[in-house]
Amino acid sequence: MKIGRTISFCILLASLLTLFSLSPVLAQDEDTTIELTADYYKLEIVSGASVDFTVRLEYTGTEARVFDLVATGPTDWTTFITPSYPRDRQILDIRMEPPAEGETSTVEQIVVIATPVPWLIPELGEYPITVEVSSGDIQGAIELTAVVTSIPASYSMYLTTPDGVLSTTAQAGEENYFTIAVANSGTGDIDSISLSTNKPRGWAVELSPTNISSVTAGNFQTVEMNIKPPPDAISGDYEILVRASGTQASDSMEIRVTVRTPAIWGWVGIGIIVLVIAGLAVIFMRFSRR
Repeated sequence: MKIGRTISFCILLASLLTLFSLSPVLAQDEDTTIELTADYYKLEIVSGASVDFTVRLEYTGTEARVFDLVATGPTDWTTFITPSYPRDRQILDIRMEPPAEGETSTVEQIVVIATPVPWLIPELGEYPITVEVSSGDIQGAIELTAVVTSIPASYSMYLTTPDGVLSTTAQAGEENYFTIAVANSGTGDIDSISLSTNKPRGWAVELSPTNISSVTAGNFQTVEMNIKPPPDAISGDYEILVRASGTQASDSMEIRVTVRTPAIWGWVGIGIIVLVIAGLAVIFMRFSRR
């Protein structure tokens, strides 16, 4: 009797397990999928630029599901997901409806955007981006790649001298020569450079050349200055402003010029002083006799 009951219980248990294995719930889980695809899995960009991928989510299932979205980009990149339109918000999940009657799947589009931080200029190479979606046991993922193929040129020009000294001496009324350098410390050529000066009144300053067609990256071009203070210039320090302006960059610098007058004028001054003293002495002697 007990044996019969045991056999009946086992048959009942086996029947329940069979019915559960054929139930619609499990069949629905097996038929529910999410697949991620893209038209382009690799995109070329210039170093420092952002990249965006359009990703399609294809869902097959009999009920609506909310899928969590996770985008993982390279270190020091900002990576997020937006709707295909509008792109003014970042999303962390998406609701997928079951296919309409007569359809086999539902398709939605998202946009994955990855941008290096502003101070980062990534090296040339490939940078992987992973997008994962999940809803319970239903998961999907896609691997994308941003390919940095070039680094944008930077432009930096500065004025200097061959020895780094920004001062010189000049004789009043004479030609005095001084050399400056137009240097390019960037990674791109600087074109169409014109030079000019702002000088003290009455001075003559000539530059040769006054126009430079181009200074290539990492190189410099020397420019000769002919500085001529007027003959009556007073001894002392003066400043000349030199400007260089190119298509991509510009710079300026000040040069201190110490003017020296010819020695003869010193003797002339001494002679005048001696004459004045002698004249005063003569006048004093005449008045003292009276």
